[in-house]
Amino acid sequence: MDHRGFKKALIIILALLYYPLSASGPGISTQFASQGVPVFRNSIIKTLSEDGQKFYLEIHADISNDRLQFIKTGSEYKSSYSVSVAVFRGGDSRGIPQHQDSEVRYLSVNDYSETLLPSANDSHHFRYELKKGSYTVLVMFKDLNSGKSHTIRSRQELTDTSDLLVSDLRMVKWDDDEDFINEYKPIINNVVDKLGVFTGALFQIYNGSATPLNFTVRYRIRSNNGEVVYDNNFEGLAGEGIKHQVLKIPLENLKAGNYRVEADISILDKRFLKNTSFYLRWKELSVNVPDIRTALEQMLYVVEYDSVKSVFSKSEEEQMEWFRDFWNGLEQRLSLRTNSLMEEYFRRISYANMYFSVPKKEGWKTDMGKVLAVMGDPDEVQNYPFIKNQRPYEVWTYYDINTQFIFDYIGAEYRLRK
Repeated sequence: MDHRGFKKALIIILALLYYPLSASGPGISTQFASQGVPVFRNSIIKTLSEDGQKFYLEIHADISNDRLQFIKTGSEYKSSYSVSVAVFRGGDSRGIPQHQDSEVRYLSVNDYSETLLPSANDSHHFRYELKKGSYTVLVMFKDLNSGKSHTIRSRQELTDTSDLLVSDLRMVKWDDDEDFINEYKPIINNVVDKLGVFTGALFQIYNGSATPLNFTVRYRIRSNNGEVVYDNNFEGLAGEGIKHQVLKIPLENLKAGNYRVEADISILDKRFLKNTSFYLRWKELSVNVPDIRTALEQMLYVVEYDSVKSVFSKSEEEQMEWFRDFWNGLEQRLSLRTNSLMEEYFRRISYANMYFSVPKKEGWKTDMGKVLAVMGDPDEVQNYPFIKNQRPYEVWTYYDINTQFIFDYIGAEYRLRK
């Protein structure tokens, strides 16, 4: 669907539903915001230097074809975009950056269906050596055909230095166990494709002494409802300098969905508790709708409950028929490409489930998931992690409607500020 198509979609969605949201800007009614912002996947990772006194800030990013605008030229469809990174010392990003880079990519495909793929043609990696301190990182993708851009702003605190350090967990993939150090690659945004028999969470141990140190690790994998689906432990030895250690996670018995990795690492008399989350999907699965009943429940942001409650008591075949009729009718009234509006809505739901889920609550039910489903992708995201005397929060900005949504980190999730 093109940008104009989604602008037209605003009218019909506004007629379908009025869903009040609290925002830091002026009061607004619900909008099914326009597609066209080149939203990208990214991971900003802090790793340790060999001497333990500096850090490497590693930025990985990519953008899928379906988030770019392609223009037909002859028998080909062409797109281009730029990615820019700037790292500023402290919290002010108006001065001269300490590091900055930019790259431009030109894409060309022969088949229109390739422009709709939820996968990337290329990925980007930036790596900077930094001393301890506070930094602001800006990452911006710009679609050079549409002129639209999307910016991620993130605060990073690099303050730990001692003779014994353990890094954060990061999800990785690799093919050869014998050459893991040279083989592994980070998984951007922790979205794991179920292609191999396992994935892994990597961490580093820095030992500043010449004496090798014994360590023990117990790690668990929890499903989104808190159930432990895998439990393992082992012992190891960390010599002087950096030790890379991966926690192998078998995928054979895991279904598609969200999981949390919890690691308890003991070295000498110290314990380090580390965790990360990942989303397991089938290859190229861009929309996560496990069954028709779930899909109907997830539509409650775009249709009144009274309009759909009777459908829940119908047979599965009747539910499917109602579901198809609803979206097909909407597409026909708006003269849009078949299923494009439905695909965009459930893309948002799927994204929310991937990245906003918390224990006992799916991502689409959270405040962030609700705003994303209704408003679409923000033009800019500002992330402020924990610093002294201030809880973490995020700011989502929508420039077209001059509105911001502020989410405070309260009770293990980000909640919309009232």
